[in-house]
Amino acid sequence: MGKYSLIIIALICLSVLVLGHQHWKNVSQAAGIEARKAEAKLKEQEKEEREALIQSLKPENNKTQPLIDYLHYKSLTQDRVIVSLVGSNGTSGTGASNSSNSWAGRLEKSLRADRDELETLSFIKHGHEGYSTEDLIKGKKIEAVIQDNPDLIIFENSLINNHYQSLSLDQTEKDLEGIMAKLQKELPNARILIISPNPVANGKTENSLGLNYLDYIQASEKVIKKNKWTYMNSKEEIEKKLKKKNMRLADILTNDNTYPNDQGHYIWFEVMQEYFNLKK
Repeated sequence: MGKYSLIIIALICLSVLVLGHQHWKNVSQAAGIEARKAEAKLKEQEKEEREALIQSLKPENNKTQPLIDYLHYKSLTQDRVIVSLVGSNGTSGTGASNSSNSWAGRLEKSLRADRDELETLSFIKHGHEGYSTEDLIKGKKIEAVIQDNPDLIIFENSLINNHYQSLSLDQTEKDLEGIMAKLQKELPNARILIISPNPVANGKTENSLGLNYLDYIQASEKVIKKNKWTYMNSKEEIEKKLKKKNMRLADILTNDNTYPNDQGHYIWFEVMQEYFNLKK
């Protein structure tokens, strides 16, 4: 084969290589453009779906929405979602072997696991052992809650200690109204859930005023109903659970027959979890 023939073949091969490279470059560029278009389309779709979800969870459009949906909405529209808990022994976790086994600890973990967006949910606990409603006010514990600027407040009404300390029913009602007035004034956009403390073994025992624990529950419920505040009777709901599970009250209380043990806190958590998923 002549020298010129080899040169021609070499040129042809080079041309093929150049043209092939250019072809695949064009194909690659076209694929890149399509991939970017697909990615942009996906992002736009995700944005539209997120906006639709926000609108569907908007509290103004859902007057009876569960608390879990309310918190989900908050997580989609702001950087932080804060739940503040205030109360006495039930809130502090008295009787539980550790804070993660308390009803509050279990509820926080459950809420975070329930929705991906709630991973950044923060629980701030203001539980004070032995505190009555009067103690919460005098100790400026309500002001501490206000400083949290929470989206949701769970207020455990300190009625076990009110009963033990023989506070009058009038004082108990006055304290409740004062606490709620302060919270509603300073935190007008926060949701507030009032819960009763747990059932106790000596609930019929009278204090120095001749009042038993149930008297304090009923007096508080009267004020709550009058003001149309959001409320859950933890005592009754826990008792319903016990009956359903065929358990005794003594099984879920510590040796003092007053505060819940780990099992008691777990049942209290179940009650709270169900409430958070319940339409109001």
